[in-house]
Amino acid sequence: MTELKQLLHAVFSDRDIAPEDVPRLDLYMDQVLALFDEGLSASLRAPSDKPLTKTMVHNYSKEGLLTPVKGKKYSRQQIMQLLCIYHLKQTLLLSDVKALTGRDDVDFEACYARLLRSKEEMREKAPPALTECLPAGLDDPNERLVACLTLTALSDYLRRLCEQLIDGADA
Repeated sequence: MTELKQLLHAVFSDRDIAPEDVPRLDLYMDQVLALFDEGLSASLRAPSDKPLTKTMVHNYSKEGLLTPVKGKKYSRQQIMQLLCIYHLKQTLLLSDVKALTGRDDVDFEACYARLLRSKEEMREKAPPALTECLPAGLDDPNERLVACLTLTALSDYLRRLCEQLIDGADA
């Protein structure tokens, strides 16, 4: 069980970019990318992975996930929008992300701040709940598979709940 607790601790010790870490001034693309690299790289799977690239930002803008950029600088609201997109795209299809973020009537800073508060609660409550649901012996390939199947089933339930929320908003 110690191995599972260590894994849970490592996963739930991720770091986020706090709203107060986002400058109040508009930023150029390279500054936005540096902010994401510094603030989110520790939670990536491989050191070579990037949380955000120029291509991603251009595609998000082109596909309507991100409000259009005026000039060459990104506003604080757009940076918060990018942070929301970053979190949502980990699980949802880009079309679903667009339904949530491709609008200008959302206070992305307030929503992102609430996300961070919710994550703090999850960091406390989720590890004990997962410890109860997951097998203890993760050295055994069968138990590791069962653990991954269980986690993907939970992930699927949560993704489907998001889809229902998105689809219900369109009704």
